[in-house]
Amino acid sequence: MSVDRVQRAGVIVELRKRAVDVAQSESADAARRLREADAAAQRAVAAWAEAIRVNGGVRASSAELAELNAWQRTLRLRADRALAQVGVARAVAERTRAALVAAQAELRKIEVWRDGLAADAREATQRVERRAADELAARTVRRSA
Repeated sequence: MSVDRVQRAGVIVELRKRAVDVAQSESADAARRLREADAAAQRAVAAWAEAIRVNGGVRASSAELAELNAWQRTLRLRADRALAQVGVARAVAERTRAALVAAQAELRKIEVWRDGLAADAREATQRVERRAADELAARTVRRSA
């Protein structure tokens, strides 16, 4: 019966390993998306910063200034949206990292449990073998005496 429990625990360990692999994959994917969102936000902020630089001495009509203002406002909105996406990506990355840590802890807990079951099974087997060896030795002593 103990061997069956150890085998079942082994199956559970394998399932937990798969869960850890999935969590690692999701965490890596979330980290990649965070890096991409951060790079996009940096590009958007840089584009906005470049657009708001004003060249001194340039004469422009009010229509041109209105168009420039609309363009700068659009770039700022893009930068703000990109920064918001970074926040969302960061939250997802943190959640997936926490899920990975939890999956690894669960795997370790199940491995320790399985190892304990295996040790108990080995000890039980050794007790039975020692008892059999002691009985055999006792019978041998009784016959020779």
